[in-house]
Amino acid sequence: MKTSILLLTLFFSEVVLGQLKVAWPDLSAIKYVSKRHAVESDINSGAAVFLLKSNGINIGTPIDIEIPQYAIHLDGETGMRANVVIIQAEEANGQQVVGALNVKTQKFIAGFLNEFELLGTNKPE
Repeated sequence: MKTSILLLTLFFSEVVLGQLKVAWPDLSAIKYVSKRHAVESDINSGAAVFLLKSNGINIGTPIDIEIPQYAIHLDGETGMRANVVIIQAEEANGQQVVGALNVKTQKFIAGFLNEFELLGTNKPE
């Protein structure tokens, strides 16, 4: 009984904190776009999350950050934290937008750069 309660307590505390342990992937296994704007084929291949376009013309310029890299995404609406790998970062009209892969769900997300805590290219513990 003690073991069950302890495990449940540990699980509950990790879920509440939004930090359920999930193994970080090796960056060499991740598709990404770096030092250029994304194009349609990048979206189709899973290397990019978004296109920044105006009147059919790509207006995105790359942001000077290391890509791919590990990061934490903080959802401003829910307060939830998620482990992600940044796969794309572009700027247009003064807005810095980041595309990332959620490590746990394997779903793509996009957000503003200030929603991400950049962790670098060394695998977090």
